Amino acid sequence: MYENLYASVPDKLAYLQRLGLTASLKPDKQYLDTLIYAHQCSVAFENLDVCEFHRQISLEIPELFQKIVLDKRGGYCFELNALFTQLLKDLGYHAYPCMCRVTRNKDYIPPILHRGIIVELEHELYFCDVGYGGPMPPGTVLIQDGHSVTLHGETFHIRKRNDYWWKLLRTTSSGALEEVMEFYTMPQENVDFLTLNAYCSQNKDSIFTQKYFINIRTSLGSKSILGDAFTCVENGKATTQMIKDKHEFCQILEQHFHLVF
Repeated sequence: MYENLYASVPDKLAYLQRLGLTASLKPDKQYLDTLIYAHQCSVAFENLDVCEFHRQISLEIPELFQKIVLDKRGGYCFELNALFTQLLKDLGYHAYPCMCRVTRNKDYIPPILHRGIIVELEHELYFCDVGYGGPMPPGTVLIQDGHSVTLHGETFHIRKRNDYWWKLLRTTSSGALEEVMEFYTMPQENVDFLTLNAYCSQNKDSIFTQKYFINIRTSLGSKSILGDAFTCVENGKATTQMIKDKHEFCQILEQHFHLVF
């Protein structure tokens, strides 16, 4: 019944070409870091199907491949991290999904509404993510209490919260320590995300049905649309402009996020 949630990527080389990469002979940490960074720079986080077109979101691998690779679209966490996890498996990595709760800018315990990735390499576990619409590590982060790593000029930290949950934090441009999300390392099944995906994509109380969330990494920083605000971050400096109308919105999507409608 759920076979296509677990299908192999139809064409690994086409997926890698979408990222501007070629296949590696060895599924090691260096290549994994390269894959993650390239994915964040090539494939936008975007909720246009949810917010603009009001479409149902499929998590079946063949449909995700069509949308993200062949149609050169983006997606949100349940789509991007699902397809990327399967790519990692097909490339020989031991990868599996994990449950996360986004705690950034929250003073309460939020529900679990994010899908992350755990990769086991040489008996160590690493947190990976190519599907978060905010500040995510541009590479692997070792899941070890007190561990910190600087990747492409950004520093991220891992803290153990209790016997089950881990915290991902980052150092902001002002030097402050900011909590990003919490996750646990117990492997999840792909079917476990069907209900969460349905809520996030269809419920009127979901943030994704209420306004645009679009984000892509660049070599100098990032570009994002939140609602009707377009922000470019370059070398730590942010500039924001308000989007006047749908015509300008479509121009920005094509010019800055490579999304054409």
